[in-house]
Amino acid sequence: MAGLISECFDADLCAIFLLEPRSDKLLLEACVGQGAVKGGRLRVGQGISGLAVFHNKTIQVAHMAMDPRAVFLVGEEPSDNSVVAVPFGHGEDLSGVFNLQSRPGRCFVPGEIAMLEGEVGSSIRTLVSAVQTFENMNRRTGELQALNELGQAMNSGLGLDESLELIASLAAEALRAKGSAVRLLVEDGTLALATVVTETDNSFDLLYEQRIAEYVAASGEPIMIDDVRASRDPQAMGSSLACVPLVLEERVVGTLTLFDKIVPLGTERRLFSIDDLDMLFALSSQIAAEIEDIRLTGRLQELVRTEKHQASQLRALYSRSQAFLQSISDALLAVDRDGFVEEINTVGLRILGVEAKKTPQIHIDELVEDKPPLREWLDTGGQFSNRVVTLNTASGKVAAMANLQPIMEGTTGAAGAVLTFREMGEVGRLVNRVIGVQRTYSFEDIIGQSAIMHKTVELARIAASTSSNILIQGETGTGKEVFAQAVHSASAYSEGPFLAVNCAALPRDLIESELFGYVEGAFTGASKKGRLGKFELASGGTLFLDEIGEMPADVQVKLLRVLQEKAIVRVGGDRTIPINCRLIAATNRDLPQAVAEGRFRRDLLYRLNVITIEIPALNERREDIPLFIRRFVHIFAERNGKVVVGVDEPTINKMSQFDWPGNVRELENAVEHAVALVQGRTITVEDLPPHLNAFINDIDGNDRAMTTFEQAQQQADEAQRQLYLEALRGGEGDIQKAANLMGMSRATFYRRLKQFDLNREASNMRYEYHN
Repeated sequence: MAGLISECFDADLCAIFLLEPRSDKLLLEACVGQGAVKGGRLRVGQGISGLAVFHNKTIQVAHMAMDPRAVFLVGEEPSDNSVVAVPFGHGEDLSGVFNLQSRPGRCFVPGEIAMLEGEVGSSIRTLVSAVQTFENMNRRTGELQALNELGQAMNSGLGLDESLELIASLAAEALRAKGSAVRLLVEDGTLALATVVTETDNSFDLLYEQRIAEYVAASGEPIMIDDVRASRDPQAMGSSLACVPLVLEERVVGTLTLFDKIVPLGTERRLFSIDDLDMLFALSSQIAAEIEDIRLTGRLQELVRTEKHQASQLRALYSRSQAFLQSISDALLAVDRDGFVEEINTVGLRILGVEAKKTPQIHIDELVEDKPPLREWLDTGGQFSNRVVTLNTASGKVAAMANLQPIMEGTTGAAGAVLTFREMGEVGRLVNRVIGVQRTYSFEDIIGQSAIMHKTVELARIAASTSSNILIQGETGTGKEVFAQAVHSASAYSEGPFLAVNCAALPRDLIESELFGYVEGAFTGASKKGRLGKFELASGGTLFLDEIGEMPADVQVKLLRVLQEKAIVRVGGDRTIPINCRLIAATNRDLPQAVAEGRFRRDLLYRLNVITIEIPALNERREDIPLFIRRFVHIFAERNGKVVVGVDEPTINKMSQFDWPGNVRELENAVEHAVALVQGRTITVEDLPPHLNAFINDIDGNDRAMTTFEQAQQQADEAQRQLYLEALRGGEGDIQKAANLMGMSRATFYRRLKQFDLNREASNMRYEYHN
């Protein structure tokens, strides 16, 4: 046909594509002419032919090489031929598409197009239909042959399993189905799956099939369903289903289900017919008789579980329970009603440091300390969760988070209990993933090439290698927390959590419970389960107490006791809980002066400053200022999606002469301001904040009607004004917090606001942060 069409229309090549059933694929069925290829496929909408099917209209292209819609099949040489693609079928119900390729530039006239769409398309459609009809006749002949084979199989004398598998396979073959399933009614009245056969790797939903089969068995009526797929994939099993009861002497003994009617090419739906159902009924009586015969001869006894199989199942169940016991990440103990250990997993053995063979001789109270003792919990059948207990391990006492669940035995009470626990260090690491500070800094991240900075970093590295408490001192904005994180990352505690607490930011009446935790009912509004404190959560890691100089006197006393005894007592509790964390404190205050004024405990200072790290102010290491500037320019340019190559050298030099009372934080703010406002690729003086711009212009000798002393005074006043503004921002508009940041009283801070005309700004910030 393709060759005849090509010859009649003087074309170089003719290709015929057929639409694959229930898909968007076009399969190449014939290709004749110059450059012909074998096989291949297109998607509907792909290439000129695919677009013709998609739009259901003829498409003609004079030069394929110039048309971006053109697509060439695998093995097809790209060319500049002309092409006309014509879909064929019944109206909207398309069967495929054919195309003709000719010399470049050729266009078919309307009369030729009409003939292609009419007589030629109709001829191809008729031919395809005839071929499909012939194939259907061949399939019916095959069905009759399969029925004959099925009859022979009934008398083959095979066992039940082999017979059912052969019956299911031949039934599917007889009715051209992709799969089949046989279910039998067993003695307890349930419908058991006896066999399932498929001709493909795809599976179908047996749970759904079971529900259908149960309905058919109960009603005695057959069911045909058009589409039972869970997936819309055309290749998914379950596009259609037919299920009939297997009836013997008016008694249902099982069901036979067929899946997916295989149909001729081009048919969109795989549905079973009434003829198929009649044939299934004819088969079902023979199948039911064969099944009953096998039952009467005792072959069905093979399906009954033997004692050996049951024992094997029990062994498998025990193996699974042991695998589960050993696979959980928590330690697990199982004890009997008297409190003696019956089972313990590998994690528990490792934490406690005991031998598995000795565990049956150990009582739970020897391993776990609690108030009341765990034996009392066992006697009452009580349970708890997230309770901190003390473990008596081979290496000493260890705090752990535990859960206790009784094993109840009818109405006689607890037959034992299961205790799971996890070391507090591990709990802290898990909590740190949610509420902890992300450790982002190491010593390699600290910026500075000055001699004083090298000396400070070296001291911090040495301190990191110890377990001693560290006090970090420095002005606001010098990077105290950066150093604290770097020390943590380089220490033996680096695998544990890093928790940071700002003592100045916590309300006075909450700081104690925040640090040490509290028990149930400790105060009004307390959680019913109590709460872990930061010391417990930081177990195995580092606790960073920033603004330690702001800690209330009564909390200082309790902190001193914790540092001395390496243990805490929760607010409202009486149990001592051991802790294991490294403490780093930081302040911008003069703590010795605070001690002299009676605002800080001398003995606590001695506990904190075992190693003291003084971080120099930015104006003490001016040679590092250009490094910070370049680093901040890179960060903020990338964050804002801008191309900024840097700051011009004169501006860098002038910025290095500024005193930076806010240190690195103020410098960072200034660079962010400049990057945000710069219009070009290089930052200049004009892009800096106003107070810096004025300072640099003064350095350049701008003509001003004031003395040198007045200029310096103005610069100092402006710097202080900006410092108080930064304090207000740091305190989020709260006067008390801002005063604490500046290390002065609330009244003094108010006087400074009035002195520098900042009352309006303070009012605006309060409204901004609290509304």
